[in-house]
Amino acid sequence: MTLTIYNKISIIDLVFFLPALAIAGLLTYRHGFRRSSGWIYLVLLSLMRILGSSMQLATIKQPDNINIIIGAQTLQNIGLSPLILVILGLITRVQQAIPEQSRPRLPNSRTLRLIQLTVIVGLILIIVGGINMGNDIGNALSNGEAISYTVPSESKAGIALMIVGYVLIVVSAGFIALSISSVPSGEKRLIVAIFAAMPFVLVRLVYSSMATFNSSNDNFHQYSGSANAGYYVLGMCTVMEIASVLIFETVGLTLPYASRNDARQSTNSASGQPLNAFPTQEDSASEPHYFPKERESVQV
Repeated sequence: MTLTIYNKISIIDLVFFLPALAIAGLLTYRHGFRRSSGWIYLVLLSLMRILGSSMQLATIKQPDNINIIIGAQTLQNIGLSPLILVILGLITRVQQAIPEQSRPRLPNSRTLRLIQLTVIVGLILIIVGGINMGNDIGNALSNGEAISYTVPSESKAGIALMIVGYVLIVVSAGFIALSISSVPSGEKRLIVAIFAAMPFVLVRLVYSSMATFNSSNDNFHQYSGSANAGYYVLGMCTVMEIASVLIFETVGLTLPYASRNDARQSTNSASGQPLNAFPTQEDSASEPHYFPKERESVQV
């Protein structure tokens, strides 16, 4: 049995994202949900890659099962948004770690929530567009017709929102970096992680943009694409996602983690963002001190 490039990509994803899922779950548990909106998106990305890869490998035994093919491709196409949302969550954590009197006016909590909403709406549109496109391709295959590579308008709108969200995140990270002297020492490594991951996420965004807006280039067509299309997926999607997750999880494992009280209070945040992540002085008197040196310098 000869494995295709997409089969090999799926095996790589399974080998990497199975342990990555465990680490992401550990980070979510360790930091508490209020401080870990970024980590929960790593859990979602890992689950999507594991499920999508499993479905893609299932096509080896069921190559004509259109539903499995559509499901695998749809999951492959929505890997960008969790990466952007991870960066957004980390930016929010750093922003809230800065003492209030030293915080930059932008980005503020409202701005960060607006960016989050933009990316989430984009994700929903991409899912809807992917399903519609998959159904069109499935109907063509069922009827023995040639596949017409037509990107739905929902997918185009979704990717456009992703581009807007990424640009706003870059700008927000720039403003936060200007206040790095006010960031607690234990949180400064997050700024390094954010800027280190941004180029990899950008390449992933470029792939999605090319696949959506440049329909004449067969190298970016996973359906009836060129012989090199799979290698573009490997280099511009799989490798970029793995590199980004490695950066996030490596830094996450070195961060001081939240107390149990922080984790319980996370349910009060409807947006899921780590707002007011750092305890007040009243809380610190009754909580275990997970930040023995840094917490004393943080004023909220």
